[in-house]
Amino acid sequence: MIPTPITPTTPMDDLLARALLREEPHVPLDVVPGARCRDSLLPLAGRHDRTSTMAARDLRTLCEAVLAHTTSDSLQGFVTEHLPEPPGARVLGCILQLADAEDSARSWWQYAAGAGDDLASYCLYLHHLILGDTAAAAWWREQTKIATRPAPEPLMAVPDPGVPTTYDASFPTVLRALTHLDRTTPPRRTELVDAVMHYVPGAVALGYVDNPDFELPLPGPDFAEHISILLAAASTAASWITPPPLHSTSPRLPRRPRESSGSEPTTHG
Repeated sequence: MIPTPITPTTPMDDLLARALLREEPHVPLDVVPGARCRDSLLPLAGRHDRTSTMAARDLRTLCEAVLAHTTSDSLQGFVTEHLPEPPGARVLGCILQLADAEDSARSWWQYAAGAGDDLASYCLYLHHLILGDTAAAAWWREQTKIATRPAPEPLMAVPDPGVPTTYDASFPTVLRALTHLDRTTPPRRTELVDAVMHYVPGAVALGYVDNPDFELPLPGPDFAEHISILLAAASTAASWITPPPLHSTSPRLPRRPRESSGSEPTTHG
């Protein structure tokens, strides 16, 4: 009988030979939290919807306020024939936001905010709140010097000392007040703003077509010239409708002295 050769064992084989399986093994708890059920996500979804709705309302009110205070000076400065100065970029972003071109508006606001425009940063803060991107919204909130939270302060002199009275002049509260005013009186836009609002969305859309790889939608080469024409036309129209002065500026003649009723006119012989 030929003996069976014995294969030499390795240290690993010796360790495995001494290994035993436990009858009741202890399985550690899962450190990864399980997925939440749909019912537990409903409060978070409702909170996001309320935040998004309020942010959309505030952003629209802010854009209308920016356009209401837009002057020709804020649209005259151009870096190149395609690119306006940061204040003008902020105005263009507000115009595009009201024209439902949110992506283009974000690009112009980013350009203006990069130059230190606080209102553009605040617009981006609200823009990302609408999208539910709280991380990006928090980042833009840190970039602006404008307060993003209400700040009520107590009044020192109040009509009734027994009733606590506060006032709040913070930026968010002012936007809320303007929003309530807009519900009763629609915003009024100047001839300049109306003309620019009719021109800008189409010009920016052409910029996307001509330069699809550019993140900033640069308008056509005649953008600066066209804006200048609109500014001149709006200025001329404003001068036509300016009412004449109510009173003449020429000096008035002195009044003649009045004679008393009981005296007779004097005659000189």
